[in-house]
Amino acid sequence: MSAADDADDMETWLLEAGDEVIEKRAEQGEASLSPPERAIYCMWALDYAVRNAGSLDALEDVHETAIEDLAVFARAQKIGVLATLLDMAGGDEESFIDAYYEQFDAACTELRSCNETRH
Repeated sequence: MSAADDADDMETWLLEAGDEVIEKRAEQGEASLSPPERAIYCMWALDYAVRNAGSLDALEDVHETAIEDLAVFARAQKIGVLATLLDMAGGDEESFIDAYYEQFDAACTELRSCNETRH
């Protein structure tokens, strides 16, 4: 399996996991989500903004505090790649988006692992 296949797998995982979380959130409310589920929702929102809008501005419409919330979770769970990536979000947006694409599969792999071990 190539690195591109891994990234496709992580994109698919995030979309599917995000859909499950969004459905649960709609049916049972925000309070029903576990911390890993909230993190998946934040990552889904960030991915939506980056891939569909090409800008972090889209987070205002989807989940305004996604970056901050996800960074808190990543640091608490010691998800290094994700925490380091999110620390870049306050700087140059173009550089952050480039880094996002480069680090996406590693960040999602860590998030997925965290969710599976705590679910």
